[in-house]
Amino acid sequence: MAGIVAIYNHGHESNKAVIYYLAHAMRMLQHRGKAYWKMMVGPKSIGAEGSLPSDEVILKMASREKLAGASGIGHLLKRSPPFPSMNSMQAAFDGFFVDTEKLHLHPFVGPARDSDSLFKIYYIFTSLLSKNPERAVEFLDRHLRGNLVVRLPDNDNNGGGGGDIFAYRDSTGFKPLVAASRKDGAISIIASENSLRTSLPDMEFSEVRPGQLLRMSGGGSGNNKKNNGNNNSGDGIQVAATSHDSKLMMDPFEFIRESNVVATLGGKSIYSIRKGIGREQANFLSVDLGVRDLDSAYAEPDYTRPMALGFGLEYRRHSAKFDFAEGVIKDRYDDSDNMIDFSEQDSKNKLLTTGRSLKFVMQPLVQGRNIATVQGTIQTSATARETIYYLRNAGARRIDVVVSYVPTVDGRQVGLYTHNRELVANKYVGEVSSIDALNGLIAKELGADAVYYNSPAVLARGIGMPEHSLWFPEWVRFLDYKK
Repeated sequence: MAGIVAIYNHGHESNKAVIYYLAHAMRMLQHRGKAYWKMMVGPKSIGAEGSLPSDEVILKMASREKLAGASGIGHLLKRSPPFPSMNSMQAAFDGFFVDTEKLHLHPFVGPARDSDSLFKIYYIFTSLLSKNPERAVEFLDRHLRGNLVVRLPDNDNNGGGGGDIFAYRDSTGFKPLVAASRKDGAISIIASENSLRTSLPDMEFSEVRPGQLLRMSGGGSGNNKKNNGNNNSGDGIQVAATSHDSKLMMDPFEFIRESNVVATLGGKSIYSIRKGIGREQANFLSVDLGVRDLDSAYAEPDYTRPMALGFGLEYRRHSAKFDFAEGVIKDRYDDSDNMIDFSEQDSKNKLLTTGRSLKFVMQPLVQGRNIATVQGTIQTSATARETIYYLRNAGARRIDVVVSYVPTVDGRQVGLYTHNRELVANKYVGEVSSIDALNGLIAKELGADAVYYNSPAVLARGIGMPEHSLWFPEWVRFLDYKK
């Protein structure tokens, strides 16, 4: 759903350091969402729609709104803020909430009783935090799937504008979270992923363990604990509490799209993991399903390039005629809309009204051939239908759709802007008992010759994790190919 960042200046830098670091880190995480952004420093905030502007513009906005302080948090969203309280409160989250229907009955809900779920959770959590951090962690773990960052109001003991920041990664490790400090201890960061290390070489990054509640404060090295030996995050970051009920259930979509390709998880780069996903799927299709007559496979959209590369390298081991080429090129310059929520809709409208796509098809590589289009997901199916349209017009003999992800039946699981939209596989929940049957029905809807969804088991092999360590909706988890 989002990219989140928290920054703390421990007193050695100028007042502008928090704004500079926050803006830079958020800009590095824009692939996680750039439809809406918000930056909160001290008690004030700035935000807007679209990509983050330049540092010069951000500094002018910050000066105009009087942003000042030693700590700040920021978030990026792929759609409009889902909770009204996000417009006023000092909190950011990446993930979703569960079992919120009875929060108004919680004994610590107080004046938040009639507010939205996020504010209820914030109010109850901060109330518990002041009394018993372990109970605060237990409460968050019951309702949060992902990460939550909150900034508490300033007090007289931390220098002005430097209210403590608390960040929690739920015990399932559903979303990645990292912590870092500059080598001189002046700046600390907590962020959605460690891809920031590529442009912040003076920061030492380490993963926040699932179930850890971290606190960033102005205490410096004298207050720091090294996260029980599990995190070298540096001055000013402390482990405030830890959940003792941990069962890994990570979001598989992090490995498909959410994380930057230069990020690492479990010691492997996301790029290599995505190649592995494509490789395992190609092996499954060519060996287990006997699909060996493809002439070429093209990534569509662009983020599936690593999967398509892994797919092609493995598939060619089973079919000597398979050809490596880029037969579909997206026009990256025509589609200039900052609001990525709507760019695909722009493309669809252009296709319907003018007959022209935002993609360029190399007809000699497509005409008369059996083509596989490697899709990351099929959600509303708009991208897949458009791809099939222009491949048919270019004369493709057969079009197979290879989906890197499992059937998408829950908008929360991918955290994208498909929330509350019609997901094409939803109508078949409970109606089919195998992926083979679902493939046939979706292929008929799309006008493809065949559709091959990934299964939870094959996806897990590609990622290199046990299937039980990945989170899938109930129906999808038990959906598989016929044996």
